[in-house]
Amino acid sequence: MIQPSPLWFATRGAGTVSLLLLTAVVVLGIATTTRRQGRWPRFLTPRLHGNLALGTLVFLAIHIGTAILDPYAHLRWRDALVPFGAGYRPVWLGLGVIAAEGLAALAVTSWLRPRIGYRSWRAVHWIAYACWPLGLLHGVGTGSDVRSGWFEVVDAICVGAVFAAVVSWRLGQGWPRAAAFRTMVAIGSGAGVIVFAVWMLNGPLAPGWARAAGTPPELLHSRAPQVESPPLGQRSTGLKGI
Repeated sequence: MIQPSPLWFATRGAGTVSLLLLTAVVVLGIATTTRRQGRWPRFLTPRLHGNLALGTLVFLAIHIGTAILDPYAHLRWRDALVPFGAGYRPVWLGLGVIAAEGLAALAVTSWLRPRIGYRSWRAVHWIAYACWPLGLLHGVGTGSDVRSGWFEVVDAICVGAVFAAVVSWRLGQGWPRAAAFRTMVAIGSGAGVIVFAVWMLNGPLAPGWARAAGTPPELLHSRAPQVESPPLGQRSTGLKGI
């Protein structure tokens, strides 16, 4: 039986906090670019947005570092740089690598903003909207807590917050200009949420996900670190039931 280590706890915690902070960054980014004059203090949102982005990078660095140092999944530093090359759930880890590299690019361009100009910085800044779903899928695909109630609540909060921000702020501003296009985007966003929920039920929340996700055979027959008792009817002696 593999006992939970401090590194394992740190990886789980830092990854969850990173996703929550990234969600807040995306939501505030949408609100910042679409807010109406006088709705919020102008000095508050940009400052809060920047601080949350910095916090996201800090916890992301902790998440990556502790995941590599934790001996359970046998990850290497190269796995944090080259997507889809890891031996442990390569696709889902690869999505996290791409998201992390995108966030690193955002940090670098923000630092170089006075040199590259506002237009170039803003063009690169759209990467944040791609990093968020990649980070969400990474956490769901690789996370050992995916079937825990609290983790499902965190995912629901993140998805619901971004969906509400897109529909209420991004698509709602300037209505009814381009009403047909905005309606199609809103419907598409809602369909995306439904597809994600259906995939969750038939993928990460279904039996056999560990094998389908690409967990090495030697780990399938070992006992994963566990601290919570799974719900009745889902108890297992190892990773096979995940």
